[in-house]
Amino acid sequence: MHEQTKVFLEMVARKRAEQIRKAEPELETKLDMDESGLRGALQVLRNGELERLEFIESESTAGQGRFFNDYIEVAQSLGGLVLFFPESKFTRDMASAIYQGIMSQVRLKAKCEVSFQGFVYESRGTLKKVD
Repeated sequence: MHEQTKVFLEMVARKRAEQIRKAEPELETKLDMDESGLRGALQVLRNGELERLEFIESESTAGQGRFFNDYIEVAQSLGGLVLFFPESKFTRDMASAIYQGIMSQVRLKAKCEVSFQGFVYESRGTLKKVD
């Protein structure tokens, strides 16, 4: 199951990387997976420097409070946060509510203004923006 999840998250990351390249061709991307293969972090680089980190969560990691510190740390250090949750676990409305909760915690702890983007992805890897 872990290998299957890892392969799926890699597909989602490739689709996101394509979107990023189309929007800003000068940016590069690199996917890092955690040891479990259940969550990924897409590094978005400009001239080799980390511009942002985009968390791609699986069904077993999405919405887990234990990852909030990761989100806060990235938001504080980079000034932005991008999250992807599976639509199979969270509808866009549910994801929106969770994202708002996460961002309220991030903004309380961050010492700077933090930008945010949230997405859900479906079983074919299609990415949908969450408002």
